[in-house]
Amino acid sequence: MGRASRLQLFPKRLSRGAGLWSPLFAPVVLALSVQGCVGDIGDGEETQAVVEPLCNSQISPGKSPIRRLTRPEYNNTVRDLLGVVGEPANELPAEEEALGFANNAAALNVSPLLAEKYMTLAETVSQMANSDPEALTSCSVTTTSEEQRVCIRSFIASFGKKAFRRPLTEEEVARFDEVFGAASEVYADAENPEETVFREGVGMVLEAFLQSPDFLYRVELGEGVLPFATAEGVEIVPLNSWEMASRLSFFLWGSMPDDELFAQAEADQLTTKEQVATQARRMLADPRARDAVATFHQQWLDYDRVNNVTKDPELFPEWSPAIGALMREEMMTFVDHVVFDGPGDFGTLLTANYTFANGELAGLYGVTSSGDGFERIDFGAEQHSGLLSMGAILAYNAHTNQTSPIHRGKLVREAFLCDTLAPPPPDLVFEAPEPSLDATTRERFAEHSSNPACSACHRLMDPLGFGFENFDSLGRYRTTENNGLPIDASGAIVDSDVDGTFVGLRELSERLATSEEVKACYATMWFRFAYGRGETAEDVCSLSNAHRAFESSGGNVRELLVALTQSDAFLYRLANSEAK
Repeated sequence: MGRASRLQLFPKRLSRGAGLWSPLFAPVVLALSVQGCVGDIGDGEETQAVVEPLCNSQISPGKSPIRRLTRPEYNNTVRDLLGVVGEPANELPAEEEALGFANNAAALNVSPLLAEKYMTLAETVSQMANSDPEALTSCSVTTTSEEQRVCIRSFIASFGKKAFRRPLTEEEVARFDEVFGAASEVYADAENPEETVFREGVGMVLEAFLQSPDFLYRVELGEGVLPFATAEGVEIVPLNSWEMASRLSFFLWGSMPDDELFAQAEADQLTTKEQVATQARRMLADPRARDAVATFHQQWLDYDRVNNVTKDPELFPEWSPAIGALMREEMMTFVDHVVFDGPGDFGTLLTANYTFANGELAGLYGVTSSGDGFERIDFGAEQHSGLLSMGAILAYNAHTNQTSPIHRGKLVREAFLCDTLAPPPPDLVFEAPEPSLDATTRERFAEHSSNPACSACHRLMDPLGFGFENFDSLGRYRTTENNGLPIDASGAIVDSDVDGTFVGLRELSERLATSEEVKACYATMWFRFAYGRGETAEDVCSLSNAHRAFESSGGNVRELLVALTQSDAFLYRLANSEAK
């Protein structure tokens, strides 16, 4: 889909006084009056008068689907809850992706087979955590049966509060106590030692918790009803402090709340924007936030796939799976440095002329590094430009024997401009032209660009992709092609807010770094990742306010994340069942 289609949800930025109309902020026209957002949206070619969204006039949270823990979230949670190290949940099937992310609620259904696997997983984790049940529960095997049951009920209440991320009801405590009692009776009948009976009882309690929907799902029902509703009459409910603690922890850490969040929830101190922002900033200073930011960028740019890339061994004998793994680590190290230790801004992610590499990877890039550890490597301005010049991006978005302007241009359109490009016609079979001694990549890929069945999309992708031509199929900088012909890395951006020609990846990245559409797209991607769903017309003001904070902070990524915790979509939910 080109710009004309994208404008249905992402119209071009329109400035009006001190206000800002970004590609993020445009809802379906029908919803404008619901949000208090009014104005005329043009066709993208001319700027028309627009009244900025009146985002303080009404709360509009959008839908809040109940989300199941992903495999990484499960692993992190049992680590923090039970001290279980490793990745036991990786035995589960991989999550389906939706909108580019594996934590989208729409893709997290549970089949009967998956439910059975959860049962097996609960048994595995319980056994890993229950090696010393007395230390785990602070209960003694040698006390009387009555004293032991009193202690177990106390353990169930305290453990359950962490496992369910909320206090248990008396009925729930009693139910789990019955599980302990039933298991104890079964094993006592078999004349097992007291230690075995106790261990099996505790183990069954753990298994019951780990299979409960209240553990596997992030249940958010809200508390109380605001004194107004949406235009459709749907009630709006604020999240309570316990639910807010979980929203914060799974967004910023990919795990359960820590003791500080639980303490704030217990004191009901997560009910205001200021309280939520204070905790968000504290959490972003914790090492666990680095993992969450790494996960977002990996899924957004899909660079993990570099691990499975193959290259023609005759043309690229330097390539190996080990190089792919190093490129993955390079990307993670670069993003982590920029966001947390460096300037922290989105512009640097796009334009930095440095990366991080060890000796082997640096040698592939034609530079020198001192040893096995990753260290900063500085390049000339033309030879490196942030994310788009990373080996993991370039090697994955290339063919086994040559570059691929199509794949590289498609990446820019979809990941950085939020375009959805139509697939090729089903009856069209296209194979990349074989490398030739007599033609450049640009010349060999010209045919499909002129084909009427292909040109509509390829006019959007190919001129962008040609700007990558100074980087070969492995991501190495070059000035000539393999056949010795000089590189022509000139290109053009069309159907964007930074249209124009450029030469090379540096100029392309600099243009993208100044684009309001690109920054809006990046914020939209974070919205999808944070909330586990796509944006809707009801989210126009949530996105607008987040983008304002992003802009006013100079594009600081951490401030964008804090801003996303301040939105209606994060603080509230719709009360109707269809929103769950």
